Amino acid sequence: MALSRHHHAAMRPLSVKEISAQASQFDFTPHVALQKWIRAAKMLLTEAAICEQDGNLQMAYLYLVRHAELVLDKFPLHPDYRDPLYKHELQEAKRHVRHNFERLDTWRPRLIEQYERFESSMERRRAESRRIEQERETSRSSTQSSSRRPSTFEDDFYDDHGQSLDAGDDSALAVDLAHREIRRRDATRQSTRQAGISPATVASRRRGTVELGTEYVDARLDGRSDSRGSGVREAGRHLQGDNRQGRDDLIPARRSAPSRTYDYPAVPAREETMDWRMPSLQPSSGRRTLDGPPPARPAKDQHDAFTPALPPKQFESYSRSGTATPSPPPPPTSDALRYTFKPSAYTEAGDPLRTVMLPPELRREFMNLADPNTQRNLETCGILCGTLISNALFINHLIIPDQKSTSDTCDTTEEGDTALFDYCDSRDLLVCGWIHTHPTQSCFLSSRDLHTSSGYQIMLPEAISIVCAPRHNPDFGIFRLTAPPGLPAILNCHQQGLFHPHAETDLYTDALRPGHVAEGPGLRFEVIDLRKS
Repeated sequence: MALSRHHHAAMRPLSVKEISAQASQFDFTPHVALQKWIRAAKMLLTEAAICEQDGNLQMAYLYLVRHAELVLDKFPLHPDYRDPLYKHELQEAKRHVRHNFERLDTWRPRLIEQYERFESSMERRRAESRRIEQERETSRSSTQSSSRRPSTFEDDFYDDHGQSLDAGDDSALAVDLAHREIRRRDATRQSTRQAGISPATVASRRRGTVELGTEYVDARLDGRSDSRGSGVREAGRHLQGDNRQGRDDLIPARRSAPSRTYDYPAVPAREETMDWRMPSLQPSSGRRTLDGPPPARPAKDQHDAFTPALPPKQFESYSRSGTATPSPPPPPTSDALRYTFKPSAYTEAGDPLRTVMLPPELRREFMNLADPNTQRNLETCGILCGTLISNALFINHLIIPDQKSTSDTCDTTEEGDTALFDYCDSRDLLVCGWIHTHPTQSCFLSSRDLHTSSGYQIMLPEAISIVCAPRHNPDFGIFRLTAPPGLPAILNCHQQGLFHPHAETDLYTDALRPGHVAEGPGLRFEVIDLRKS
């Protein structure tokens, strides 16, 4: 199973043990460059942040547990694990794991409570179904009861918790929803900037760290760490079971259900988006019936004398350094919670693929940018970035990284890679694939293109590869590696040549509908050109 995954916004609540078991179900191969796995780990953090913003703590929890297992269990199996080149990034990844455990500890009681509420609701529903069945058997005169079909979880759940739509068939609604949700997130980001909090600080806070100078330090504890990383040892103990809520609660759960002696904290209202058919609480009117006339209204000066002072307009939170940093106002309510987009296609192994919405004008805009290189028979590449909204991926950024080109190849520079992923991290963007030109060749994926595409599909199974061949017909194609046989075959390919044949066939396939890619007319996107020249 891929690191990222389709998830229905209306997925039933899972127990912590079930979430942890699912988090462990992903494929890892040490043949893939460690740098690609490190980027994939960062993408998991981005997806977790998006799910948390949408109030989907269950999937956020899953992604953070998966990130922890990838970093602590899988990375050490890679042959380049001890390469000094990756030392800083690996240490940073381990710090993220350590601090994310604190967030998991905070979320766990809420998930337990949510699951227990769901189980209690389901038990009441089953008891009601049994009662109705008994009444039907004992009294045929109860026509209404006998004709009632026992309810199922899916029926009641989907009736009460939004619509399940096809993003391709409902593209106008999908685009409108995306625009509203992106505006909401931009407003939240803008309010954060106005509050004096930098995007880098926001990103580091979401990952459990604050950045002071060039060092990442604990947001709650002191910043001392030896060369081996004191936080790593604590996280390791957490995973190995030495912590009181250790590995058995996370990767995967092997103990019995967690103790019910938790003093559960109050759940914020924004996260109580699923009531599981619990009886609604009717608010009391707060009024008393009084006999006789109402009391006399106090004099104006007396009223003013007891008017409390207005609270300050802005609250402050404090970083570890002691400097005051204002907190941003709460974000507007998301309309995305009302809908969920069902998978539009499946891999060859039967795994669901989320719909990718692609702006129709993006390809033309890219070709205009690439035209100077195309005229000189040089390839050009761009990166397709977007965001996850209601379980569909919306491409809303075309980023042109710094790159080196020939007539047959196009590679991002090391500085270009760094700038690209820094930009994506600061804006919670997911890398959804790439687009490149074949100025002299036809429209296909070369062996080199296959290896490039496999790196993107490791990070996101829905990642696509767009090839533009302006001098041939067809002049473009939208592809993905088959899974299987394409993706595993390429990931396990050890051939060193720049271009080399593969013995396997059917390594890639069309992704445009009836695949998982649909064009969304009117979907707005930004073009970010990071090239130095």
